[in-house]
Amino acid sequence: MKLIQLRYYCGVVEHGGFIAASRELNVVQPALSRQISDLEKQLGSTLLLRGPGGTEMTDSGQKFYIHAKAILEKIEIAQADMQTNSELLEGDISIALPVGMASQLASAIVQDVTLHHPRISIQIEDGLGYQAGQAVDSAKVDFAILANVGNLKNVTFEPVLEESLFLFSKRDEPSPNTRDIDLIDLQNIDLIMPNRKVHVRRNLENAMLAKGGSVTVRYEQQSLLTIRSMVRAGIGATVLNWPSMSDLWYSGEVDGRKISNPSLSRTVCLAIPNTRPLSKSAKAVYDIVRQTLLNEVNKGNWKSGQVVENPQSSAPLEPQ
Repeated sequence: MKLIQLRYYCGVVEHGGFIAASRELNVVQPALSRQISDLEKQLGSTLLLRGPGGTEMTDSGQKFYIHAKAILEKIEIAQADMQTNSELLEGDISIALPVGMASQLASAIVQDVTLHHPRISIQIEDGLGYQAGQAVDSAKVDFAILANVGNLKNVTFEPVLEESLFLFSKRDEPSPNTRDIDLIDLQNIDLIMPNRKVHVRRNLENAMLAKGGSVTVRYEQQSLLTIRSMVRAGIGATVLNWPSMSDLWYSGEVDGRKISNPSLSRTVCLAIPNTRPLSKSAKAVYDIVRQTLLNEVNKGNWKSGQVVENPQSSAPLEPQ
């Protein structure tokens, strides 16, 4: 088995197919296909399914990708250690986080990393919460911020804060409505929500079911940008965490009312792939991200956020 085969395989997976990978890796497609075929023969297993709808990993391909990515990461770490001063951290670090947190956290994270470690490059992958979970579970990123760990099995996580969920609606009065709203009172409100893959939707519906009620999701939208624009227009309301809508609250465009009786809350965690321990550079970024989360709570920018006291922190570090 050759390293080039691992690089080519990971390239096909990460770029979504042979054509895109051929272009990004600067290798002709027949040579790329031949290396993957040879790899499959050596392993005695089919890794990729090629069809008119595109290229997909098999179950074996998913397992092998995790191992291949971990091997390539270890090689990059070893090369970086040999080429740089051990006191000067550098490298490309990737973080996944829910899009609802990205607007509030991303700039602060990038600025702090650039200030303290100018030779570290940060790539932030923002998407829906379950997408961030998939990215860290499959070891495609160094670590992630997750608002719900759920059933992820291949990660080590550290609880950092508890956040409440809010009902956001168009502001009709000059002064904001800051009164809590009982969960049961959401029954008669037209809601704009993502589908049930998203934890906040399931959390809301399960809590309402336990109260003997039901919610009315009038509009199902996956895009946070679309949800925000529809709420601003007064088409409906939504239930989200504070960072997702905080800028619209500060600008006076929406009201944000904490849901109570019972309150809806969830734990925000930092999650690390078990197969991809943190390098020194990744650990430095991890510490900055954790401090950024704490700062947002302590400064009052994360309304109703509460720091988890004495969490069982466990951030595995790659042996150096």
